[in-house]
Amino acid sequence: MREVLEAALATENLTVHVSADGKDAIQKTLAVKPDLILLDVNMPNLNGLTFCKAIRAGTDTKNIPVIIITGLTAPGRIEQCMAAGADDFLGKPFGVTELLIRVRAMLKTSHIADHGERIQQYLLTTREMRKRVAGDAKS
Repeated sequence: MREVLEAALATENLTVHVSADGKDAIQKTLAVKPDLILLDVNMPNLNGLTFCKAIRAGTDTKNIPVIIITGLTAPGRIEQCMAAGADDFLGKPFGVTELLIRVRAMLKTSHIADHGERIQQYLLTTREMRKRVAGDAKS
């Protein structure tokens, strides 16, 4: 999955830092302070929900947007991810186009300091981007 995400994000000319487990992800997050984190719930050594709670507790990392990507889509899972501090949730399998729409929208709105306003703008932005993609597909 990491390779698929890396390949998709490479088309956007983004710098990608990959971690094999949750502890490594925490260390890289503290060192790099990325603009966005794509996070799997099932990671060895520190699961995604614990990771998300940990970065939300950090002064320098609390506002980094997080999109959780997981195959665990049982009822209540989205709520668990959001309660842990995720900004969005993408269930597997997912389309690369949808992933890129969400990444672009999150990066575009990440400068908004107020979390509620940022999420509202993110939702509006993703909707507009989906409309554009749908319009381009019809052309």
